[in-house]
Amino acid sequence: MPGEAMHIKGADGARRAKRWLDSTTRVRSSWTNEDSVMASKLEFNWPHGEKRPYSFDVGGILSGGEFDGHFFVGECKNYDDASDQGTHYDDWVAKCYLTRRDHHRLADHFMWITWHPFRVTKWTSLCSPEVVTEGLLQPRNIERIFDTQDREEALTKIDQDILGEVAERLWLIVLHEKQEKLVITPQHRGLILAHQAEKGEI
Repeated sequence: MPGEAMHIKGADGARRAKRWLDSTTRVRSSWTNEDSVMASKLEFNWPHGEKRPYSFDVGGILSGGEFDGHFFVGECKNYDDASDQGTHYDDWVAKCYLTRRDHHRLADHFMWITWHPFRVTKWTSLCSPEVVTEGLLQPRNIERIFDTQDREEALTKIDQDILGEVAERLWLIVLHEKQEKLVITPQHRGLILAHQAEKGEI
């Protein structure tokens, strides 16, 4: 798929993911990386190597229950098949680790939102510390995270507490076009928001 078409498809996925998240009524506020004001809250930098920027596709604040007031960031993969999601997922968990380590106040939860599952034989372990470690130790990530090219040295630099926190805060969400429609209507969501406003909850 040409680059421009991929960008359009990706932006569409981020907007659809935001719309679905909002429709759960468990999101107080949300934004995408195209938001003119809030996009900067989704942008960070690799600490070493060329120190190039990386970003997330969506972010926001959760509402209600045990997650009330928690910040989240997410990656959206508007894919028709598994494609190269595994490779992107390795980089994503590395980004989650860095963000939790260096900017923990901006991200309590990390959501991978896709329209097609991937690595299905390893699906139940994708949110494990072991998989996060695998992402951190990918050759392309070692230097830009740990400022070394040595795998064993990089392994000693991994903060195990942060590793565990990240693994516990990973979400895997698989959407489908029909599922996107089977949500609360805008009219009913408006009633809920009005009720919350009346009670001073928002």
